[in-house]
Amino acid sequence: MWRWPMTWTCARAAALAMAGLAAAGQETPLNNRAVWFRIFPEPLPEGVNSLALEASSQFLRTGSETSADGRSRAVLDGEDWQLTADLAWPLGPGRVNVRFRGVNSSGGIGDAAVASFHKALSLPDGGRSQVPRNRLDYELAANGRTVAELRRPATRLLGTDVAYAVGFGDRTAGGRVGASVQLPTGSDRDWSTDGGINGMAGVAGWRAWGRWTLHGQLEGVYLGLPAGSAFREAMPRRTLGRGWVGLGYRDEGPGFWRGFALDVTLQYHQSPYKTGVAWIDLPGVQQHWVVAHRNLPRWRFGISEDAGNFTNPDITLFAIYRP
Repeated sequence: MWRWPMTWTCARAAALAMAGLAAAGQETPLNNRAVWFRIFPEPLPEGVNSLALEASSQFLRTGSETSADGRSRAVLDGEDWQLTADLAWPLGPGRVNVRFRGVNSSGGIGDAAVASFHKALSLPDGGRSQVPRNRLDYELAANGRTVAELRRPATRLLGTDVAYAVGFGDRTAGGRVGASVQLPTGSDRDWSTDGGINGMAGVAGWRAWGRWTLHGQLEGVYLGLPAGSAFREAMPRRTLGRGWVGLGYRDEGPGFWRGFALDVTLQYHQSPYKTGVAWIDLPGVQQHWVVAHRNLPRWRFGISEDAGNFTNPDITLFAIYRP
């Protein structure tokens, strides 16, 4: 019921890896990587060892950073490189999963590439041409109080997630349920953590029909903001819901495409923020595209991007390795 291969022979691992991607889809989907969402608990994991590298380019449309009353401001411009390590082991009927996340934030080097992409497709650049390239400027102020900010390059350990998940069924039809706590290993001054112990409970399921698989995941998140936390100024409520629904396809045709797998997932996420800046107050939708191939059974590659509404703008490229 767990999606990716562990220690079988290469041939069997390849077959099971492709079957797993097609049957279970993004069983550990990515969360929104915009800086003000990275303090939230991670999605319910599947309980396998893995290592992931993510590169995110983040930008908030200029001219829309300030609330109507001028007391709140949100600025988002920078580049993050995140390394995520999952360590898992069996315990009783389920599996324990500990997730460590380290992130390096800087002005980066990706602005030119993003600008060229927009120009090639004749798309508006959202105001990127109006600010210095490769700038790091993460800032959130609510009701006249600075909540968090980061303007100098830094490497930080983010909150650590400890989860327990119980799976049922098989790769044709199945699912899992579980919960996690997020420990405040980081600083609440730069979005490494919100300073409290957060919680998450979720359920996932999938069903395969031939080469196609439908899958989904629903979660509720609780934020344990400590008394005196600056985040209380921006978050009048401590709960939010989020969900993913996706469709996976596995090709069994001749040649190169035999063993190719593609999964497309949409994520809906509520926001606990209420600042008067619509970009972070409103719910958002993201798209996640993941590809895999039997010739690289331990790897998957993908891209995550806002699905057209630009509520919480970021674009993330990622590679995930499962030993």
